[in-house]
Amino acid sequence: MSIAKAGIITTLNARTSILAAANPVGSKYNINWPITRNIDLPPTLISRFDLLYLVLDKIDETSDRRLAEHLVSLYIEDTPVTAGQDILVSALLALLHGGLRYGSTFKVY
Repeated sequence: MSIAKAGIITTLNARTSILAAANPVGSKYNINWPITRNIDLPPTLISRFDLLYLVLDKIDETSDRRLAEHLVSLYIEDTPVTAGQDILVSALLALLHGGLRYGSTFKVY
């Protein structure tokens, strides 16, 4: 595969994967429009991708507010609940022990 950008021409191995993301026009996805109109990229660019995945954030003020309050509380507390713990290890253990739930606390066993 050949790529030309800013005067640099390069050839990439065929095993190269390219992941791209695009925000919708106006920052809000319109379900009545096709994907191409929502992201407003030329068809010549879209046609270069083998797969297109659409990830939508369902608008729900209650759950958005709960999530925002939770995220803000992580940084406002003087001593966060997870202080001194490796959060990634705790999250992995929680997933292995039955999954994550919103607002759940993690304990290392």
